Amino acid sequence: MSPHNDLADVASPSQKSDVLSAAQVGDGAATPLRLRTQFAFALLTSFGGMLIGTGAETGELSVIVVFFAIVGFLCVDWLKLFSLPPLIAYVAMALTAVVCIVDFAQDSYVLAPKMAAVAQLLAVAQAILMLQEKSHRVFEQLLIFALLNCIVAAVYNDAFSYAIWFFPLTVTAAVALALLSADEAVTRAREFGRDDSGLPSQGILHYDNRAAAGSFYRVSFGLSWTSLILLLPAVTAIAAVIFFALPRRVEAQRGVAATAMVGYSDTVQLGEIGRMQMSQERALRVKLHDPVEEKPYAMTEGIYLRGRALEQYVSETRDQRGGGTWQNRSSMVSDQPEPLPARFIPSRESDFNFYGRVHVDVRCEAMRSSALFALAPFHRIIGSESVTQRPAQWTITRDLRKTGGDVTRFERIDYRFGTHGFHNGKQNRWVHDLSLEPLDRDLRSPNVPPTGYELTTRQHSYLNSLRHYPVDAVPTAGVLADEIVAQMSPSKRSPVEIATRLEQHLSQDPRYSYTLNLNAEMLPGVDPLEQFLSINRRGHCQYFASALAMMLRSQGIPARLVVGYHCSEFNKLGQYFVVRQSHAHAWVEALIDRDDIPLSENLYGQPSSRRYWLRLDPTPGGGGVPESDAVSVGSRRRIAELAQDFWNDFVIEMDPQRQSSSFQTTPGLTPVSNSYRTWIERIKRLALRLNSDDIQLPGRRRTLYALAAGAAVILGLMALSFLKRQFPEMFRRRRESESGQVARPSIAFYSEALELLEGAGYARSSGQTPAELTASLPDQRIRTPTAVLTQWFYRLRYGSGSARDPEVPAPNDQAIEQTLARLRHELQQATESATPATPDLSKE
Repeated sequence: MSPHNDLADVASPSQKSDVLSAAQVGDGAATPLRLRTQFAFALLTSFGGMLIGTGAETGELSVIVVFFAIVGFLCVDWLKLFSLPPLIAYVAMALTAVVCIVDFAQDSYVLAPKMAAVAQLLAVAQAILMLQEKSHRVFEQLLIFALLNCIVAAVYNDAFSYAIWFFPLTVTAAVALALLSADEAVTRAREFGRDDSGLPSQGILHYDNRAAAGSFYRVSFGLSWTSLILLLPAVTAIAAVIFFALPRRVEAQRGVAATAMVGYSDTVQLGEIGRMQMSQERALRVKLHDPVEEKPYAMTEGIYLRGRALEQYVSETRDQRGGGTWQNRSSMVSDQPEPLPARFIPSRESDFNFYGRVHVDVRCEAMRSSALFALAPFHRIIGSESVTQRPAQWTITRDLRKTGGDVTRFERIDYRFGTHGFHNGKQNRWVHDLSLEPLDRDLRSPNVPPTGYELTTRQHSYLNSLRHYPVDAVPTAGVLADEIVAQMSPSKRSPVEIATRLEQHLSQDPRYSYTLNLNAEMLPGVDPLEQFLSINRRGHCQYFASALAMMLRSQGIPARLVVGYHCSEFNKLGQYFVVRQSHAHAWVEALIDRDDIPLSENLYGQPSSRRYWLRLDPTPGGGGVPESDAVSVGSRRRIAELAQDFWNDFVIEMDPQRQSSSFQTTPGLTPVSNSYRTWIERIKRLALRLNSDDIQLPGRRRTLYALAAGAAVILGLMALSFLKRQFPEMFRRRRESESGQVARPSIAFYSEALELLEGAGYARSSGQTPAELTASLPDQRIRTPTAVLTQWFYRLRYGSGSARDPEVPAPNDQAIEQTLARLRHELQQATESATPATPDLSKE
């Protein structure tokens, strides 16, 4: 009798249908497990393409890889419309390799084109693999290429977009490996159950039925996930340690600022800031920290970050692009780069109550100017060594000696400084002047009378540039200023009052409006400031500030233009200000003598001076982009920018030195580090006391109680272990009652056999195999028919030819019924023999 006939005799119609349909399944059939594996690798390839496309030069490669991943899964794996022959695939890969090698050989001293050529090779190779019929070799190659994508992308890109695609790629790779392991186990079992002609063999026929395949799937899939869960944390921990331990040898190419921003130079044209405000690109990240309270400094309004001070206005009426240029003239005085000044310490203790001590951490993105940005008055702290100051301007600049000679692009820089320019969450609008102070620092004391020194010739020239008013080019500025001052009471015509009233005129008069849309035609021969004040009365911050400077100068008040950023966008998650190009701003500083400043003004936190700069902002609403747009942009980008900053700080640039310094200096981690230091010191002191026999042991009674408690715990554990060894059935039944009933097999005759055994007290425990249950039976008469039924069960359930006993005949309905009857009889006999006979009292 053939195996097929044996099956026909013992299997149910549904079982025969499953077996025959499974026996007809070929190796290339799209089983659910194989289809899931193919989908996982298509998803893995797509994530790899997105990862390699995060670079500036390889963005189009992600489209190619994702497109062929989708086409490969739908047309090749699922619908099986076509597949690329292996020979054609190998030829295509060889041609692609030749082309990419040629590209790689060019520009031998430039890294970016080489990496782009390697990325192109990886992308085309993955596209070719996705068009082939999938085998385990192809799956392994796709996985290797996905790992190569991670390596190549990390060479030329470190933006947070790399992390966005890297983490789902790793998770998908883990799932793909688990599915591939399960698919490989089922495929090997199916191949093992076939002969050379591809037909099912006699002994292994039932490896190919649905139940056997499902069993292999569950076991192999479970083992894969078990190994994954055990290995993934260990591999991740080792990788993290290696990553943070490796030093960063090359300055990374920042993904955030692939192209340097404009920045500020010593010459700024009218309209230039308006063009900067059209961009939402981030320029700075500014953190304010209170070193005394060790927490972020709370602000109640925006901050003014100064970049350049411009003194001279040059009218260019023939320039149709807007005309007019502001230039820096601080070179007239001694304005050579110097280290940042030391922190000012007042002589009176009470002065500390009128200003805040703040440390400022700034991250400035790559720019085409050496200008940095500061909050005046500033002073040096730890971390200020990489920057210098220009005292006459109260600005900070890069140390050009550390730039390597490149003055066309300045890379991103992190720098720090301290400032006393805040009080109660607001920035002070006064800063002492250094441009007109005596060169001899001993004469800068306010106790020295003004007649005790005279301005130098260069200082006189500088002061004249601050007062220069081109009346012929901008006559309306003087006319408006005269009208406004004439309306003021003579007793209130102090320089501070005049400056404040002129500021209010431009910022509050409804005839003036703020706009970035400067589409008005420039009138030939008319200065743009004159056209702004007399005709258009529409413009951005640069026009308002320039007009105020001219109006102040017409009244004899020295004034200059300051350009930088005015930012009120605060990231509450990261506790820092986000400064964008759209926050570019211009305002005015008026030079006021100390005697003309009201006593109510706050001048604390800085050395006394004969003159102070007063900040004035005449722009309606503070300038910048409209508030509604700024709020929407901030809400959309807040989390993304915080993630980008975290990625840069703690992944890209976190070498062991920075990790140690961050752990020691980060405000949030300071209590943690102090706690660790405290425990270490306690352990050291305890060790010293033990060595010196300085530890007082507890009393005798307390010692006996502790020893008794320890002995009781040890004896209890030993007793529990002894009971578990001597009475394993009791513990097994307890586990079975907690975990529920054991699942019944789907084969009817074996399920009936288990019911008979359970009725006699031989219940199958959870996790016990049929063979183990048979071996555990104590009576040989019961064990013999049970062994025969177990053999038949294995044959029908798994096709277990390897465990087949040649003395056991093939099962059929009659043999099964006879064996069950025998088992039933033996169990009944065993039960009766175990029951004691009841005495017959009637015979007595």
